[in-house]
Amino acid sequence: MRKNVIFLMIFGMVLGGLFANAAFAQNDSPKNLQKSRNNPANYRDKDGHELIFNIKGSQDTLVYLVIHYNDKLILKDSVKPAGKEKFVFKGTNRYDDGLYSLVSGDKKLYLNFILDNNQHFEYNLDTTGMVDNFSVKNSPENAEMLRFQKKTSQASEQANAWSKKRKDFEAAGNADSANYYKEKLVGINDEMTAFIDELIAKNPDFLFSKMQKSYKNIDVPEYKNEDGTPDYHAQSIYYRQHFWDNFDLADHRFIYIPSFDPKMKDYFLKLLYHQESDTINKYIDIFLKKTEADTFMFHYCVDWLSYQFETSKVIGHDAVFYHIAKTNQLAGKCYWLDEDVLAKYQKRTKRLEPILIGKVAPELLIPDTTLTDDITKWHSSYKMEKPYTILWFYDPDCPTCKKESKKMRAVYDSLEALGKRNFDVYAIANDSDIPRWKKYVKENAYPWLQVGGNKGNLDYLEYFNIYEMGNPAMFIMNKDHVIILNKRIEMSSIPQFLEEYEKIEEAKRKRE
Repeated sequence: MRKNVIFLMIFGMVLGGLFANAAFAQNDSPKNLQKSRNNPANYRDKDGHELIFNIKGSQDTLVYLVIHYNDKLILKDSVKPAGKEKFVFKGTNRYDDGLYSLVSGDKKLYLNFILDNNQHFEYNLDTTGMVDNFSVKNSPENAEMLRFQKKTSQASEQANAWSKKRKDFEAAGNADSANYYKEKLVGINDEMTAFIDELIAKNPDFLFSKMQKSYKNIDVPEYKNEDGTPDYHAQSIYYRQHFWDNFDLADHRFIYIPSFDPKMKDYFLKLLYHQESDTINKYIDIFLKKTEADTFMFHYCVDWLSYQFETSKVIGHDAVFYHIAKTNQLAGKCYWLDEDVLAKYQKRTKRLEPILIGKVAPELLIPDTTLTDDITKWHSSYKMEKPYTILWFYDPDCPTCKKESKKMRAVYDSLEALGKRNFDVYAIANDSDIPRWKKYVKENAYPWLQVGGNKGNLDYLEYFNIYEMGNPAMFIMNKDHVIILNKRIEMSSIPQFLEEYEKIEEAKRKRE
């Protein structure tokens, strides 16, 4: 398959659209992140910085220097004219390495450029944005970047002209001429691919070269099944394993270029997002291992992943967060965390551990509404008839609990009528007001087991983290008392959830 390299790689033109209504964040990149002393990218040839921009035709009273960080543009500096059409950023500090933009006072993009080892150079440009008129002194990397921008600008102009001719000939029904210009477009694509490959090979350590390499697609082998059909499963595994081949994950400078954040989201929030937690954990471990040589990169990635999976609403992602915390924050790898933050991680993981999917739920022995000083009937959550048991934690005085209980009743009754009900409900009332609880149970007459009274063989509210989760809360156990669901879902989705669970389990048995 041919890749549309031209239209993907002319970032200098594409990024211009970001500035139409740009609002710059004020230096909100991660604090306390320290760069590894062992990282070659941190070698410096001079102290401080002196960036000179000669902008022909500029009438700006102020220009901005911004860095790309995630999906933000972070304001790093601004200067007034140092002379006619001349702007100088000069100081004793060094800017972070990354992709920068020079922006006019009215938020118009003037220039994209790289700040890396050399932060002393002079750039000549104008207000038209026509890179053919630009030049740079004393910056080999930006000279290469400018060469790329000029090449892609020319290729894009030619491609647009030939694309128009092809469409015109297609509309006129002239297939031969249309195909001729189609092949011309393919030729431009091939030429640009070769140009980019040469650029990367020539200076592989340039941040700009690494950025261009990161945009390249992964070539997946055409795996086949025994019958000759495509083996999509093998292709999928290969793609997951080699997704980061074109990224140097031990180079924190990727944090400050546009390709990294979208790739992180594509990989962890799309490609892996709905995989089982064990699979996600496996690939997170592989990914983070590659970042450990650069403490800045490792810090950023651990924090990013922790936040994404701790705040996720997807079933099973709490197990991913738990794994990240246990193998990183609580394993002594995150030097930047103070004792208070570590204590919060310890508390959070301790509460999560017993109720993660795959854990065996403890047997609950809780009395029903016959609870009196003389007579008490205790019921075991292990002695239910159906293959699945729903632990339903509720408060009789909670409006949401009342509404959701009625919805569960509708599902329960409909499945019962069809002879397809495959779950029992072990409803646990979180209410110390026994008369109110008994009144609620009598008035609603739900067809499932009702227990409560804040008595039991263990502190079930603590064990199942109800104090933090709140009411209502839902857990589903299989016949072996293993937790297969630890979040409340739509009541109407319960039959589908159990059906999908059984399909997944059957697929596992076949693989084994």
